[in-house]
Amino acid sequence: MIDETAFLDAATSERTLLLAEIYRRGPVWRLRAVGQGYDQGLGDLARRYGVNIED
Repeated sequence: MIDETAFLDAATSERTLLLAEIYRRGPVWRLRAVGQGYDQGLGDLARRYGVNIED
C-alpha cells in the first residue's frame, strides 16, 4: 500500500471544496486528490458537472 499525504493549507473565499475524486479505471477503483474550491457554493460545483440547478 502506498501512503501519500495531501495538505489543505486554507480556503479563503471558497464555500464549497472538492477534495477528492473516486473513479474506476478498468477493473480498478482509484482515488485522486483534487483540492479545487468554488466561491459560489454547491450549486456552482454541480453546474460544472452538468447538473441543472434552480436558484
